[in-house]
Amino acid sequence: MTLLPTVAHCLDAEAAALIHRLARPAPATVAFAEVRYSPLLKEPLIVSGELSYRGPDSLDRHVKQPYNEDTEIRGESVRVLREGQTPRSFALKRSPELRGLLTGFSALLAGEPAALEGVFDAKTAADGEGWTLELTPTDARLRKRLKQITIQGRDDTPRCFTILNADGGASVMLLGETAATPLPKGISQDAVMRRCRGEA
Repeated sequence: MTLLPTVAHCLDAEAAALIHRLARPAPATVAFAEVRYSPLLKEPLIVSGELSYRGPDSLDRHVKQPYNEDTEIRGESVRVLREGQTPRSFALKRSPELRGLLTGFSALLAGEPAALEGVFDAKTAADGEGWTLELTPTDARLRKRLKQITIQGRDDTPRCFTILNADGGASVMLLGETAATPLPKGISQDAVMRRCRGEA
């Protein structure tokens, strides 16, 4: 697997071509399963549900298991509605992880590599029909919270979003068919990544 570096903050031709190829018309909905790892957790937290992309700067995250929670991103505003709790609202800038997810997801589904320029440096890697897109924040302040986003896929379908936090935590979001088989309790990050690569 060979990484292809970018120049400055402009995406290289292969990264741009890959993003163009992944474009999907809005609205688009995909099932997901997310595994969150943190030094503060005794075991990984696993949730599942649906992601709904409604266009640039608009993303809904519907958690259905093991609880019900809706996160709505509209521009710079985030609203969280969790069953049995008072709705919460906050600015998107308070959550670099959500901003990274929105920016990466929107750029892929819109097929617009320009949406990533100036925000992330990008590297691509190819391995047969599989591919990897690594996004590293260009802003030093953002890197204090968000270390990297890695998107893995096969052909023209993203399979996983992995968000690495600067504090050592990580979340892996499996998409579509990759999320169809339930994840066992306590699954290791290595095992999740093997599923992302189609090895399990």
